Amino acid sequence: MIAVPIKLNKENSAVAPLFGKAKWFAFISEDGEIIIEKNEASQGSAVVKWLLEKGVDVLLMQKMSEPPYEMIQREGSITVFYVGSDRIELAEAVKKYEDESLVIVDDSNANEIIKTKGTKK
Repeated sequence: MIAVPIKLNKENSAVAPLFGKAKWFAFISEDGEIIIEKNEASQGSAVVKWLLEKGVDVLLMQKMSEPPYEMIQREGSITVFYVGSDRIELAEAVKKYEDESLVIVDDSNANEIIKTKGTKK
């Protein structure tokens, strides 16, 4: 299942820029069904726990801080993809994922994408 933080409670919403503060998440099943749920978690690590409980294995995102990124890396069951820093709508982000044109976030490039303490990205 794919998870995407989004700005609004609708399918044509833009991707929310901050993973841990997104008010809504779109969940896309293997058959393409989109379900939007309110994010009740209060911060990034709690959001990661929620996604793990839901069985998410792919996350499309713009910005994430270091603690949730490290939690995802430790857990090892979610692959994180960077959708870029420009405004992008949910459908376009999913299409880029399906076209394999998104960058996987891992330790080789995390320092360029993940917000670490004391830096602004």
